[in-house]
Amino acid sequence: IGTPLAGGRCYVLDENRDPVPPGVTGELYVGGDRLARGYLGRPDLTAERFLPDPYAPDPYAPEPNASDANASGAGEPGSGGPRMYRTGDLARWRADGALEYLGRADDQIKVRGYRVEPGEIEAALTALPGITQAVVTTRGEGVRQNLVAHLERPGGGEPPTAAELRAALGEVLPDYMVPARYVVMERLPLLAHGKVDRKALPAPADGPAAGAQVEPEGETEQVIAALWADLLELPRVGALDDFFELGGHSLLATQLVARMRRAFPDLATPVGVMDLFKHPTVRRLAALVTAPEGDRGPLRLLHRLTPERRKVAGSVVCAPYGGGSALIYKPLADALPADWALHSLAVPGHELGEEAMDIDEVARLCAEEIVANVAGPLVLYGHCGVGVRLTVEIARRVEAAGRAIDAVHLGGIFPFARPGGRGAALAERFAELAARLRSDQGMINALAAAGLDVDEVDEEQLRLIVRNRRVGTKEAERYFGELYETEGGVLTAPVIAVCGDRDPATEFYEERFREWHRITGTAAVVVLDEAGHFFLKYRARELADILTGVHRSLAAGEEARHHRTDGATWWLAGLSRDGAGAESVAGVPEDANDAEEAKAAGPPRRQDRSGTPGKSGTPGRSGTRRPVRPTMGRFLAIATGQQLSMIGSALTEFALPIWVYLQTGSLFQLGLLAAFGLVPGIVVAPLAGAVVDRGDRRRVMLWGDVAAGLTQAAMLVLYLGGSLEVWHCYVMISLLSASLAFQRVAWGSAVPQLVPKRYLGRANGVVQMALGLAQFLVPLIAVGILHVIGLGGILVFDVVSYLIATGVTLAVRFPDAMAATRRESVGAEMRAGFQRALGSRYFRAMLFWFALLNIFLSPLFLLVTPLVLSFSSTASAGWVSTAAGLGAVLGGLTLLVWGGPRRMRLRGVLCATLGLAAACVVTGLRPSVAVVAAGAFGMTYGLALLNGIYATVVQTKVPMRFHGRVIAVNTMVAWSTLPIGFALVAPLGPGLLQPLMDEGGALASSVGALIGTGDGRGIGLLYLVFGLAMAVLALVSFFVPVLARFDRDVPDAESDDLIGLETLQARAKSEITA
Repeated sequence: IGTPLAGGRCYVLDENRDPVPPGVTGELYVGGDRLARGYLGRPDLTAERFLPDPYAPDPYAPEPNASDANASGAGEPGSGGPRMYRTGDLARWRADGALEYLGRADDQIKVRGYRVEPGEIEAALTALPGITQAVVTTRGEGVRQNLVAHLERPGGGEPPTAAELRAALGEVLPDYMVPARYVVMERLPLLAHGKVDRKALPAPADGPAAGAQVEPEGETEQVIAALWADLLELPRVGALDDFFELGGHSLLATQLVARMRRAFPDLATPVGVMDLFKHPTVRRLAALVTAPEGDRGPLRLLHRLTPERRKVAGSVVCAPYGGGSALIYKPLADALPADWALHSLAVPGHELGEEAMDIDEVARLCAEEIVANVAGPLVLYGHCGVGVRLTVEIARRVEAAGRAIDAVHLGGIFPFARPGGRGAALAERFAELAARLRSDQGMINALAAAGLDVDEVDEEQLRLIVRNRRVGTKEAERYFGELYETEGGVLTAPVIAVCGDRDPATEFYEERFREWHRITGTAAVVVLDEAGHFFLKYRARELADILTGVHRSLAAGEEARHHRTDGATWWLAGLSRDGAGAESVAGVPEDANDAEEAKAAGPPRRQDRSGTPGKSGTPGRSGTRRPVRPTMGRFLAIATGQQLSMIGSALTEFALPIWVYLQTGSLFQLGLLAAFGLVPGIVVAPLAGAVVDRGDRRRVMLWGDVAAGLTQAAMLVLYLGGSLEVWHCYVMISLLSASLAFQRVAWGSAVPQLVPKRYLGRANGVVQMALGLAQFLVPLIAVGILHVIGLGGILVFDVVSYLIATGVTLAVRFPDAMAATRRESVGAEMRAGFQRALGSRYFRAMLFWFALLNIFLSPLFLLVTPLVLSFSSTASAGWVSTAAGLGAVLGGLTLLVWGGPRRMRLRGVLCATLGLAAACVVTGLRPSVAVVAAGAFGMTYGLALLNGIYATVVQTKVPMRFHGRVIAVNTMVAWSTLPIGFALVAPLGPGLLQPLMDEGGALASSVGALIGTGDGRGIGLLYLVFGLAMAVLALVSFFVPVLARFDRDVPDAESDDLIGLETLQARAKSEITA
């Protein structure tokens, strides 16, 4: 489109409105004296499109080149002065200074999990001979969506065939950007102003892209052709038509194979996905189906995804993650050097209709195939639990057969196992029960959050993936547990862990890669910058470089070539060589607990040739002291002490406001004291996080325990002396809240430091179970204990619990191992979360909605006990608390089994709110223990569902790396309204309403006839009013567009690996510009 006219300026900017270098695609902005002042009568649209121009030249300076977006004298965005117009068009600067138009920015589409700019495809098409213009659109939806190219080719002559076009584009574009269908025209239809009339573009002709159709012959060909036509939504399919030329791809191939297995159930060897790739026409596939079993040859598990080559520089054998097909490694195969081969393992049972095979048998058969058929130097790669478990066993069998392996690469996971010993038995039973109860939908949500594009897989295939992951994970856990309890099977090949920088599954990789010393003398770890868990798809080229290059550098002693440098997107983060042999374990166990783990501990930390040593949680240890290893015994001892102290302090936090209420009868004191118990902990949380990250977790835990224990002891002394006053309670509960913030953050961070990290998942489960138990037990017993033994008894229990916690923490030495550390501070997380949440009007509306809901909801939970005490005893209040605790537990179990709604999740939140509102109304209906208990049960049950469904909203609508940010913001917004509910609404509401419900009050004869009159009925009326208000809020929200359309208009989160890739690209652009 040339260069700017006189008096005009053009900028090509990225998403941050920074200039992009020539040749890089960006969005076109125009400015200068020729620009209009805005849209007439449309201030909203003017504000959206006409933006401050930070690159406008100084009017008193010499006129710069119109295309120079870095002109001096630039102002800042948001300042007054010159403006620029956001066109919404994609463009790029050519080397000659002219602009090239690439299409609309809002035309961006998503194909097979990738974001695609049609303009890039159109530019590649117009670079082909004879093509003057091209328009790329999509056809179909979901997994059936394909790209269609409309080409303008004037002058007549024989047009290029679809195969020729695909081959030409395949040389410059990745396969997912190559259109499946083509329409060649003399002229593209135009609108009056000269732009292409997209609505007038003809649909591609159904059937083969070129050539005459050959009718299917025989029953088998006809059945297969009918299956293809139905799946690809075509009227008919010919015998020689190619599945992939008709628009088929790997995702559709899995569905076709499942249908073929149902259509031909008697085949001794069912058709697999790889068979379709090798026999892509109806006739060839039919020949395979009808061929005698003996002619098909033996069952092969390995499939070559690279072309046949005369000479092979090396071969990579890959094992997929649980539920994954052999085709997940196709992007990696395409990215390998031309002289390398890739063989992918097809695990029986990973395809629909396929019978599963014992995993050890799979490893045996695969190892035999490798020894017999795989040529050249050998490299193995396995991903995630099943893939890594298979790869380790295959490697051991291949080396045992005498075949050398250059390197074993293990990605996306480290060893994980079940802990032994009696102390972990109870937690293990709970974990197994939770795993059995966990719904498929819950696992699907987790897979989507980790980066698997579940929208591209049909329901049946998703269920198969989940089932395989359940079985595979359990089997891998058993395998690694046995591996670390036995000896032998050590590899001569180095083991190289491959980790995504953002993958939670490989957290602590700086330390954990040494765990592979159990099977090798040389362990290393390579890290992909900004990568998540499923990096195979988006980072294939870098993974290819890693698999073909790192082990060679290690063998040559040239590992420094892969150290981290500026601009690197992956690097060697650690290398550990054990000269004494992988099985040697130096040192003597300190005690019985250490002896339990020493068998599987692996060698102690060694000096690394490269990488970053693990951050010690106990700096300053003398080098002459024996090394302290993480053990389950050490962890369980600390966990027991911390759990006792948390239960004790929670009892005090729960019971103290009730005691004050019983002493004073003041709802104001009750609400204010509850606020004082909450706000200090919120305020000091960012400081606690910073102190813990920078300090010694053990020391912070001790100071937190001591401070909390002394606070409780001071209250106990005042109480026993009869001099405990209300103002003392305010001071003490504030100090307790602040102390607990430090103690809890330090304890959560110390868990990975105390436990062997292969047991970390189970240890975290123990911690979560203990927290849930405390949340259930405290409401269950606090009021009852207060009734039986009084506040003094609770304070005695609390002081004793802190003495135990402090004593245990003093007695147990902390290992020199990595603890949990935040990637960013709490404050930074909240700021970034606000920027992300407030950047979307949908998330802004949701935050405002939750803040409003909490103003109604928070006082109602606080007033349950005063409501009961207005007509009954503290013993009755204890029973009501029991019902409330039971509701919370059952609500959590319901969500665990159900998994939440799959699609309309925010609507599910609104429905849960309606149920919660109904329970609030029930709570206030009658002065009856049974009625209030039923209402309290419904309130906690509904709240558990509401919070759980909201968690699935965040899980599926927000990329995984931003979950913490968004949850932190929502928590802050929710908690910020609690003091309002506790200190203002809770005391003032009943005070205003009680006179109306007294005998002779204004509402005694009307509302009083329904809910009763007298003491406490003002609280009951508040439950009715606020319950109805919440119901109205939920019902109105169904008709508020920004909330009603939330589920449809807010797309599911992009893959975390795609977000990471775009982060790297944006970083590279900014570095080039700088």
